Order: sequence, then structure tokens, then C-alpha cells
Amino acid sequence: MKYRDFDRKQRYGIRKFAVGAASVVIGTVVFGANPVLAQEQANAAGANTETVEPGQGLSELPKEASSGDLAHLDKDLAGKLAAAQDNGVEVDQEHLKKNESAESETPSSTETPAEEANKEEESEDQGAIPRDYYSRDLKNANPVLEKEDVETNVANGQRVDLSSELDKLKQLKNATVHMEFKPDASAPRFYNLFSVSSDTKENEYFTMSVLDNTALIEGRGANGEQFYDKYTDAPLKVRPGQWNSVTFTVEQPTAELPHGRVRLYVNGVLSRTSLKSGNFIKDMPDVNQAQLGATKRGKKTAWASNLQVRNLTVYDRALSPDEVQTRSQLFERGELEQKLPEGAKVTEKEDVFEGGRNNQPNKDGIKSYRIPALLKTDKGTLIAGTDERRLHHSDWGDIGMVVRRSSDNGKTWGDRIVISNPRDNEHAKHADWPSPVNIDMALVQDPETKRIFAIYDMFLESKAVFSLPGQAPKAYEQVGDKVYQVLYKQGESGRYTIRENGEVFDPQNRKTDYRVVVDPKKPAYSDKGDLYKGNELIGNIYFEYSEKNIFRVSNTNYLWMSYSDDDGKTWSAPKDITHGIRKDWMHFLGTGPGTGIALRTGPHKGRLVIPVYTTNNVSYLSGSQSSRVIYSDDHGETWQAGEAVNDNRPVGNQTIHSSTMNNPGAQNTESTVVQLNNGDLKLFMRGLTGDLQVATSHDGGATWDKEIKRYPQVKDVYVQMSAIHTMHEGKEYILLSNAGGPGRNNGLVHLARVEENGELTWLKHNPIQSGKFAYNSLQELGNGEYGLLYEHADGNQNDYTLSYKKFNWDFLSKDRISPKEAKVKYAIQKWPGIIAMEFDSEVLVNKAPTLQLANGKTATFMTQYDTKTLLFTIDPEDMGQRITGLAEGAIESMHNLPVSLAGSKLSDGINGSEAAIHEVPEYTGGVNAEEATVHEVPEYTGPMATVGEEAAPTVEKPEFTGGVNAEETPVAEIPEYTGPLATVGEEPAPTVEKTEFTGGVNAVEAAVHELPEFKGGVNAVLAASNELPEYRGGANFVLAASNDLPEYKGGVNGAEAAVLEVPEYTGPLGTAGEESAPTVEKPEYTGGVNAVEAAVHEVPEYTDPLGTAGEEAAPTVEKPEFTGGVNAVEATVHELPEYTGGVNAADAAVHEIAEYKGADSLVTLAAEDYTYKAPLAQQTLPDTGNKESSLLASLGLTAFFLSLFAMGKKREE
Repeated sequence: MKYRDFDRKQRYGIRKFAVGAASVVIGTVVFGANPVLAQEQANAAGANTETVEPGQGLSELPKEASSGDLAHLDKDLAGKLAAAQDNGVEVDQEHLKKNESAESETPSSTETPAEEANKEEESEDQGAIPRDYYSRDLKNANPVLEKEDVETNVANGQRVDLSSELDKLKQLKNATVHMEFKPDASAPRFYNLFSVSSDTKENEYFTMSVLDNTALIEGRGANGEQFYDKYTDAPLKVRPGQWNSVTFTVEQPTAELPHGRVRLYVNGVLSRTSLKSGNFIKDMPDVNQAQLGATKRGKKTAWASNLQVRNLTVYDRALSPDEVQTRSQLFERGELEQKLPEGAKVTEKEDVFEGGRNNQPNKDGIKSYRIPALLKTDKGTLIAGTDERRLHHSDWGDIGMVVRRSSDNGKTWGDRIVISNPRDNEHAKHADWPSPVNIDMALVQDPETKRIFAIYDMFLESKAVFSLPGQAPKAYEQVGDKVYQVLYKQGESGRYTIRENGEVFDPQNRKTDYRVVVDPKKPAYSDKGDLYKGNELIGNIYFEYSEKNIFRVSNTNYLWMSYSDDDGKTWSAPKDITHGIRKDWMHFLGTGPGTGIALRTGPHKGRLVIPVYTTNNVSYLSGSQSSRVIYSDDHGETWQAGEAVNDNRPVGNQTIHSSTMNNPGAQNTESTVVQLNNGDLKLFMRGLTGDLQVATSHDGGATWDKEIKRYPQVKDVYVQMSAIHTMHEGKEYILLSNAGGPGRNNGLVHLARVEENGELTWLKHNPIQSGKFAYNSLQELGNGEYGLLYEHADGNQNDYTLSYKKFNWDFLSKDRISPKEAKVKYAIQKWPGIIAMEFDSEVLVNKAPTLQLANGKTATFMTQYDTKTLLFTIDPEDMGQRITGLAEGAIESMHNLPVSLAGSKLSDGINGSEAAIHEVPEYTGGVNAEEATVHEVPEYTGPMATVGEEAAPTVEKPEFTGGVNAEETPVAEIPEYTGPLATVGEEPAPTVEKTEFTGGVNAVEAAVHELPEFKGGVNAVLAASNELPEYRGGANFVLAASNDLPEYKGGVNGAEAAVLEVPEYTGPLGTAGEESAPTVEKPEYTGGVNAVEAAVHEVPEYTDPLGTAGEEAAPTVEKPEFTGGVNAVEATVHELPEYTGGVNAADAAVHEIAEYKGADSLVTLAAEDYTYKAPLAQQTLPDTGNKESSLLASLGLTAFFLSLFAMGKKREE
């Protein structure tokens, strides 16, 4: 924006504020004044009758309700109307009433010479409403530099010189650089967007640039020192060949920010924050060049590419995250709606276990359900199992094992049946974890005995896995040929044992007066472990020590098993099966929750197999998690553990073993297992590479191939997954379900064909649930149908509710029907004389379009309202006309689709909007004419919101919750937690110390330190921008006001979730759930931006072994994964956490395999994931109407308010 334009806007304003649409209507009705565009009156004489206070910015003026709801205008408006001002000079309203004609025809001239000059300037520029007015509606943000609609191409050396502006830029301390651009689809790996540099010092510069589609910044001082932390592995990416925005903010040091702060946003979403310094151009004494595109560095020019630059604006302060989102709102987009193909079926979700809402418990006192397990029994019954978490959704506290049964494939479900729930300690020291814990159920049925088994983890009263000691004391003691559980008496080191009937023997093998309940009888078997002295209940052997509770078992975790012999209706008391499975070196042993299998073929046919994972006492959860299975060959009587996938596995230059390893990137954790027709087992493992890892066993799970197969087509956002084997038309397939990302969002069902050699060919990746999606469990139902039980939460639901869907083979195997063009959904009169045209996907205006109408007339573009809605002015007489195309200008699709206008009809929204696209022509025949009327599309009279009309399933775009595990972090930026972490639930993954980053753009090492995840939350991100605010007036909305008919005044979508939001739980988190992936130590980075070009220009910038001189691939060196938001813990109070999710934003894996960067990379998806909805403040209009009619309209509105006031008084009396 030019300074003159900015000053003009401040003085003149856009007439969306003081009077609004209602005044235009009333002025039209009362005085017969037709609303016309300001553009049409640019040269007209007349006084400016706006109520703009001197020095008042546009955003400070009162704003109207979009429906013309007079009752809800600002209370101050009546006062403003009573004393209108004409360029700062008060105008008496009574005088106006007496001289209406004279005032409108002969305005008084009160302007000073300077004001007259300003008025001439306004006349000249009056029609120059920005094409993206609503995006620019920022308070107190003054442009220092603005450049619009330029290109870098061969003709200009791929460079636009801005050096004449450099002196102004050097004055800035706090600043924002905002750039809107479209790169070539085949852009080079590295290219500059905006930069300042020196033609004498090659390594002194500031650049906003792109490396492998990752937006980044780098600043270097006079000696080449790095100003900011590393951004080459920032998570958010730009879309090649599409329009994007990249925004940089810099803030000087303050008491809260002792070193200053810089932030980088991509398409309005925060990608990364650096607190290293607030240095900027003023701190680069030798820079003398500023440019778009190719950058002058010393004696050479580098980093060139072809760019279309829509806008570059440098502001004189740092915009807030919300302001950046507003400024970038037109560049946020969702996935295109896809329709189901013929034959594809998927049911609406059914909430099977519904948790509470707003962080409150449900009617049964339960806050959360987690960890689904779904089993189809031999009788056709579906059994849905879960963790019933009474206190919160974390991996400790009061958690019970619960199931429900369905006999109709999930249409209806029976009551909850509790398998096991240890009782609370009435004297618990910690209210947050007052009882022993059962967690992470796995279900399996024996095909011969029909017995159904539930196997789950058990922890003592504690914070579960987070309370395990470094080396647990011995848990079992062999006496003769029998093995007994050990008890430890408080204050003693000797081992007591629990014998037959629960009798307690001392270390000298003598019976004591104590006994333990080993055959519980109470509901939920809650009395298991109760400790008696004689007949006095004194505690429980799973409770913490206390004055009375003097005995406790070894503080480790255990595996318990319950079984049902009546199709899941009743269940046995829990049995400890840990002995025989656990090895002494195992620090933790836990299930891979979900469903196990019974082998159906091969030498081990009938074997029951359950996935588990373990850690060792060397690196615990931070570096030793390893997948394996346990199995039983005697119908569940005894169990043993197979080898781990990581046992004797070659990784890089070493061979690791699960008992001794300390290798974060080589970890694999919760898993799901299937058997192929050839007898092999395939173990699908949650891991840290960002893509699917699969291990193969040829002996029923006893051992595993040394090579882990990776499938980059299937993303792994570090969350549990489920898989099943199926046959269809004689061919063998695998179904796998997991979260598609970013983070624990957007559930997908993947389909793979099993080849003759046992390899998998992935065919489809179809969305099954938008929004939150975490742990899940799949089952085949028969007849080409499948069931899915999964974690999800809508709106104000707590994390999580367990929901169920059923789908068929065509849903899995057929492609969705994607849009072929961007179409007009509605073109309705939203305000008198103003058309709101909404498209079915995101569009962008660069060259102002003029609509060609069927009657030969046109509609003129005003501005873009949001990502899908454009505003045009129209002669009211042209309402009902069809649009035949564009007379001039262009409308671009943000998805690079053709844009279709033909056939759309201008509908009068005041009288009910008409179907714009597929309308049937009006019936005009006689009595005997063709009965066209019976086929006419009826007029649509409902609300005009744009949420509907999508075909199921639509991949809704949830709030951005970032991070590998989407465990929403507190709004803060304090040093990260780097202690030991677990994966038995929701805990952040391990983090390792990282040194300060001092390198440049193209070095290969991963981030210097982890940044907090962008947690969003239900209300942290505005709703989808495809939501056009509903028309809430109606034909008689003015009468509605006068007759006290209240107008709708809710949110844009009528769903004001914000008032219901409760802050997220931000405590330590565990692993049956939502941890972030581990991070590995990374050396200090010292390279420069130009590492990509070092091969071309003689002097390499980075000469250590990890350099990437030139465009060649980086050397094969072990590099840790980017695991985004490892330590998403509290940072500064007002900090908006950045998005750090997307495992694939990482550098190469800790072991030898390079990062996958396919077209459907999760990181790319992360950048696409939100759509912005225009805020309520945008329900106002740009300048319309000539000056004379505006004055009359204001007067009309004054009279109207006075009449309403009188009517109200009369009713009160």
C-alpha cells in the first residue's frame, strides 16, 4: 500500500462503519437514493459526510452487523448520528432536516487549502478499495515498504531491485515482512524471496527463502555470525506452483524477551520461533542491496528463480499471530471436497464410549475413554474394549478395563461391562493418581476353545510408567518347584512371598499373620490385592506404603489377563501372567493395544499372538523401546515372549539389541500384527522415521528378519495403528488405519495388495474421519464390510470419545471423485446493491474481475471477503440475471483448477437465495404446456452458511494441533524438558541436549533445539474460511427491528465454542498415547545459506563432514529424526506455540535411510491444514454509495433510530 493510499484510508475510510448497510437501505427507502459504488462517483462534487473522527483508523470505527440488525449496532452510534461531522466540522442535524435539498445540492465548503488538496486526492483514489481489503484491516500497522504485482523472470535477471528503500528498512527495530508469491512448480531446491545483502561482504545478509519447499529465514552479521536459530528443518512448507504467503516478524529485547524474538509463518500458521536474538537489518552495517529474487552477495549473484509476487509489505512493528493470520487469511486452504464413488458406503459415526465435555465428567463420572480394542467373535458379536479413565485422559489415575457388546455389527451396543478396576486408596497422597492402574487392553479369541482373552498392563498406585524406578527389585521368587510373587515390607530388604490362598510367608519361609486376597469377589474385582492382618483390612499390596499399608509388591509393571467363556458377557478375575514373559533386564513390558490374532495356518496354527514392546535399564523409554510379540501355544494357559525386532539388528555401523540399546531413532513401539496366507507374520510398528515400518517373522513371532521394510506411502505421525488381513475375490490384502496428520488428526484407512513374495503394494489411502483421530482398532465384519473403533473428539468433547464406523470394500478400493473445477455455489444479494459470490473451493483475485451478465450489463468487483467469497456491486435492476463469464480480469483457483462462472444466477438474498448453479428455467408455459414446473428446483430459503453441501466423507480441517503427538502444549516458551520419557501413553518422547545453532540455510543437521508444538485447541484457530456468514435478515429485517423481532446474533457458524473451552491438560504425558517422538543430539551448525551453491562458487561455506556443497545429496551420515515438539512444555505466557509436527520435516533418520519427501508429505499436509474463517469484524462492507445519498442515508437511519426509541418507550409505558 502506498503512503498516499494509507493516509487517504485513514482520512476518508471505507463506508462500512458508522452507518452500514442498514443506513443505505433506509436512505433508499425514505429518500429514493440508489446505492452506487464510490468508484462511480470518483469525480462527483459534494461534501464528505462521513462520521470519521480526526486521526481515527478504519479498524477503530463502529462496525455493523451483516444482516442489518439495527438492534445490535453500537450504543454510541445514536450519538454519532446526532452530531455528524463533515471532515471534522460539526453539522447540525436540525438544519439538515430543514434544508435537505439544499444540502444535497449545494454542500458548504469548509475545507482548508490542504483539505481541498486531500479531497482531490481522495477523489482520485476513492475507488481504490484494495482487492484484499479485509486481509489488510490491521490497527496501527504502518507499511514502510510495499511492492505489488511484480515478477522475477529472465527479462529482469530474476531480480527486482529494492535498494532505494534500504534506508527506511535500516531504521526498523520491530518489524514484519509479509510476502505473497507463487513459485514455479519446478522451482530450484533453494531460492530467495526477499533479502538484503552486501556487495562487499558475501556472508552478511538477511534472507527469507525456500529450501526443498521449506520456508526459512537466515540473518548474518558483519562477521558472518548467525542471528537466528536454524530454520532449514522448520516444519511448514510452501506449495510449489501455488500461491503462498510467508511472514517474518522480529521483536527487540524486552524484560519478557531478554534476547528478542523472531517468528516465521507459512500461509498464516506459525512454523518456528527463535529466541536467539532480535537482530535485523539495522544490525548489518555493510548491507547496501535489497531485492526480490536473485541476491547480490559480494561479487556474485545467487539464489535466483522465477516468482510471481502479488505483494511484499514491510510493516513498522511485529504483527501478532492473530494479525498475521488475518493478513494471510486468503492463503489458507483446505483439502478439496471429494465425493464417494458409486457403491461406496460408510456409516455416520456412532459414539460407543462417550467421555465428558468441557473437561467435566460425563453422567457416569468418567472424563475420558482411551485405547480402543475391537474384536469380532466366532458368534458374530462385536466386543469393544477401552480404558475407562475417570479422572483425566492421561496414563495414570483411576483407570478400569471396560467392554460393550453389539450383536448387529455396531448399530446398537449393550451396557458397559467392567472387566477389572482396582479400588482407590482412600488414603492416597496424590488425588491425581489415587489407585493402581489397568491400561492398554488387547483382545484375542482362541479358535478352538472359543475363550476370549483380554490382556492389559498393570501398574501400582503411582504415576504408572513415569514412576518406575531405574532398576526394579525382584518381583518373583522360586521356592522348590513353584514361583511366588514377592512382597516387600516397609523398612526391610528381605523378600516375603504370597503363597497358596494368599498366605504371606516371611524371608525365613515362615507363615505370618498376613494374607492377601488372590481370589477377588467384589464387583470389578476391586478387592484383588487387599491386605489383611488377621481379619483386619490394613491396605492393598498395590498401594503406596503408609503407616498401616506396610507391604507392597515390586514397583514394576505387570501383565494381567482376564478371560470370558460366554462371548464377552462375564469375565474372570485378573491373572498375573508376567512371570515367564519378563526378563530381568526389562524395565518396562507393555501391550501393543488393540487386537491380537490366532494363527490360522502353518506349523504354529492356533497360536495366540499379542503384540508387546519393552524397554531396558540402560536408556529406558528414551532409547530402547522395541517391538515384539508374546504368544501362547496352550490356549492361553502360559505365555512367552519372542525376540524383539531390534535384537541383533544392524543399524548404521553397529548391531543393536533390545536389552542394551540406546538409540532413539531405532526404536519401535506399539504394534499390530497380521498373518499372511504364506504363514509369515507382518508386524506394523509405530516408530520414529515418519513412515510405516514393517517387520517380518517366518516362525510365528519367535524371531524377525533383520531388515525392517519401510513404506513411505504410509505416514506414521508416531501414534498407534491397527491392521487386519482380508481376502477379496481371491486376492490377499492388508487394511491399515492410522492418523494421517498433522499430529493425531485426520484418520485414514489404507489398502495394500499382498504380492506373491509377501511384499505390500499400497493402493489407496482414504479418509475415514476428519478432525481428531488417534488410537484405533479394525475388524472384518464379513460380506465385504469392516468396522473401525477409534479415538475422536468433536467440539467441546474431552479427549477422547470412542466412536465407531462401518464401511465397505468399495469405500476402501475406489477413488474419491475430486472436483474438476472451482464452481460458484451462490451469488446472492447480501447487502443492497452488493453481491456475495461464494465458490465451492478457495479462490484468489489478483486482477479485478468484472462479471458479464446475460443482459449485456456487468457487475463490478469490490473486494475479496474470505478465501471463497468475492463481493461485487450490482444495479438492483439486474438481480435475477445469469452470469455468462468475465468481461475482464481473472479469478484464480488456489488449487489450480479451472474457475467456472457460466450459468450462475444473481439471487436476491433479501427474499431468499436461489439455487445458483443447477437451477431449472422458470416455467412460462400455458395450461397445456410442458410441465416444467414439476421439475423446478425450489427456492432455497434456509440460512446461507457454507458448511453444508459436501459429500460424505468430507475431510474437515481441524484445528491445528501440531507436533508429532498433538499433545497440546501450553502457551509458553521455556526451556524444554529433557528428562527420560515414555511411550506407554501420552508422554513426550525423549529429548537430547542440542547445541546452539550457528549455521546457514542448507546444512543438513536437524534443529538446534526443539520448539513447542502449535497446539491450537478448539478455539485457537478461527473456523474454516469456507464459511460464508449466514444471511440473517430476511425481506423485512427492518420491520423485524421495529417490531422487536430479535435477529440472530450468534457466531458466524452459530457455534461459539470459545465460551465453552477449558484449558488443555499440560502436565507430563505418557505413551499409551500421545508422546512426541524422541530427538537426538545434533552438533552445532555453522554453515551458510549458500551451501547449495558452494560447488558452483569456489569457496565452500561449510566445510565440515556434514556439509552439502552444491546440489548433491547429503553424505550418508546418521542423522536423527525431526520429531517436532518433543518437549512441548510451558513457555512464555503469551506465546502462541508454533507448529512442530510432521515427522517428515525431519532430517534423515537416525539410521541410514534418508527422509522421505514425497508429494504427499505430512509436512506439506501440515501446511495445508487450516482454513481461516473471516472474523465477525469482517461482516462489514467496503465503501458504497455516493456522497449525497450517504448523507441522506445517515439522516434516514437517524430518523429510524428515533422511531425505534419512541416505539420502545411506548411499549414500556
